[in-house]
Amino acid sequence: MPKSSSDRITSKMLGDAGEHFALSQFAFAGHPASKMPDGWTGYDLAVDVGNGLVRVSVKTRAEGPGWKAGSWFGFDERTECDWLVFLFLQSEGAIRAWILPFEVARQHGNQPQPGRKDPHNRYVSFAKLNRAPLSRFEGNWGLAP
Repeated sequence: MPKSSSDRITSKMLGDAGEHFALSQFAFAGHPASKMPDGWTGYDLAVDVGNGLVRVSVKTRAEGPGWKAGSWFGFDERTECDWLVFLFLQSEGAIRAWILPFEVARQHGNQPQPGRKDPHNRYVSFAKLNRAPLSRFEGNWGLAP
């Protein structure tokens, strides 16, 4: 029997919850948004910024036993989106979120090494998100560049 409700959360449930959380936060910030159908390639949300729509991909992680060893957020640099949302569900405390322009995340993500099996995957560490310049994007639901 699971020890807590978080033990029953599947990765699909976590991802869906992250997308819905982001939808509500964008709406509260004055940017209505819509979730794309499951399996949609490239992005999860379409967000109205007043002069058109932007494409947003949401990456959700939860703190757990393996978090310290794998404290990063991954994304595919071939993704066709404008913004990335990195959501972190802490074991205690509020949900933390960084909302970065895609190119900023790409610039600050790790650089793929030659011969790597998945050279298109980039990773931004949790430590890097908590330091300048990326720390200024925490809570950036208003999409300030």
